[in-house]
Amino acid sequence: MKATVLRALFMWLVLFIILQPIFTYLDYLLDLQVKANTSFLTQKAATEGMVTSAMRSEVISNLKAVGFPEASISITSSTESVQARKQRIDVYVTAPRLNLFPYKFSGMSQPTRYYGHGSIMSEYLD
Repeated sequence: MKATVLRALFMWLVLFIILQPIFTYLDYLLDLQVKANTSFLTQKAATEGMVTSAMRSEVISNLKAVGFPEASISITSSTESVQARKQRIDVYVTAPRLNLFPYKFSGMSQPTRYYGHGSIMSEYLD
């Protein structure tokens, strides 16, 4: 009986050891997806001179397809008006971080949001 209980407890430990790298990789991929969409949005905003609502909805639909809730995705820009050529445009995209880790090995708390920042010079021509 004692051996069965120890084996059952040991199997949970083995399961955590096996799943932790998988969860870490999924966390990395979700972070990479937010950063890639931020870069995509930044490059498209350069030619338009600002972040348009069509661009916002495209990025939101991309992130929604990955599994982020649509209402919690935040896209902000440094400007709401069209920027002239050679003016800086900053784009920020944040999405909620999913709690994928069954056990925290450190005492530090994990960030609660994925964060992407991109900056580019406007290429808008009248």
